[in-house]
Amino acid sequence: MLSIGSMRGGTGTNSGIAEIPTTSPDAPVLQECGYFDVEQVGKIAQALLVSLGTACVEKTAGDPFNHPGAVVADVKKEMLEYLNVQSEAFATGTSAVVLQISGEIPSPLQVVGDILEAFVGSKKNLFSRVSSKLLYSEKKEEKIDDFVQELDRTGAWMIGRREVLARALLKRVDRGKMFHCELQFDTSEQLAEHKGKCALRPVTCENEGCGAIFSAFNAKPHDGNCPFKQLPCEQGCKVMVKRGDMDKHCVTLCPMKLVNCPFAQAGCTQSLPQGIAEQHCVDNMGQHLLLVFQTMQKQGVSLQNQGQRINLLEKAMQISQRSEAVDIGTVLLTSREQEIRLKTMEQEMLKLRQDQKATDVSGEVLQLRRELRNLQKSLETLSAQSAPQQQQ
Repeated sequence: MLSIGSMRGGTGTNSGIAEIPTTSPDAPVLQECGYFDVEQVGKIAQALLVSLGTACVEKTAGDPFNHPGAVVADVKKEMLEYLNVQSEAFATGTSAVVLQISGEIPSPLQVVGDILEAFVGSKKNLFSRVSSKLLYSEKKEEKIDDFVQELDRTGAWMIGRREVLARALLKRVDRGKMFHCELQFDTSEQLAEHKGKCALRPVTCENEGCGAIFSAFNAKPHDGNCPFKQLPCEQGCKVMVKRGDMDKHCVTLCPMKLVNCPFAQAGCTQSLPQGIAEQHCVDNMGQHLLLVFQTMQKQGVSLQNQGQRINLLEKAMQISQRSEAVDIGTVLLTSREQEIRLKTMEQEMLKLRQDQKATDVSGEVLQLRRELRNLQKSLETLSAQSAPQQQQ
């Protein structure tokens, strides 16, 4: 039978599940291994705390005169009694909790989880049942998480006592005897020898920085996923990197990370490991210099076109200024138009001088040349017309 008082976390030495002795007083005392699956015990202990917090929130949902903290003691007592009854029923095959796992023996965590889920469901009041289907479900989940953290922080149910209860429950519902060791030995020497090689013995991860504790049979699965495990770089740089840092290493510091050639802007299309980029530049210096020279030539043509455009504009402005000085009534452009044209040209010159990345402007240069020729012709005509007037 389960000791309800001990399950409540009392101060007695037996704070777990007490079993009725099955041996006679005269029988030799056998020493039991007593190892458990560390992972299962830890998860059951956590499930106990979460279920207690959830049940308290569900019971007080919608009650303005009550809050979860006020019902912790009562709900905990009810939960321990429920666990006692249901785990015993499962062990004897009379449990109302049925696991739909065909062809498999349910793990203790699954069994205890179903029992706890049924208990939490029994604590839901009418308001809680309705709100879980409406707008309050998300807020309720947040409230449950906050309350569970509060229970853990305040030590309302210490982890040590929960683990004692978890081991007792695990031993009771582990029908397949896969998650706890019940082997018994006549002498301490035999027991010590067995414990040194028991598959359920607790071991600590040897990877630096980890410190996780698990049963020996879980060592290989843990090692295959441990983020602190040192592994060779996936890109082959021969550096040992933690599994959890592998992605960061490969995209930042790894000398085998593919990068573009430093002369990519000049036209080199090579992608290469960043660790050999410098050697690539040395080996291909001639080709890179040629690419740079070709790029400079293209930029020089653009700058030359820009300079030609500025010179033409300056000449055009000089011609316009001289034509403005000629006082002849047949001048086609009025003074006002000349001022506007001059201002426009000055603004364009300023813009061109500030723009160091000007593109090819050969078409505009031709247009300006045509305008310059027209202005020169106009000036020659005006000069020819003004000569007879000056002689008169």
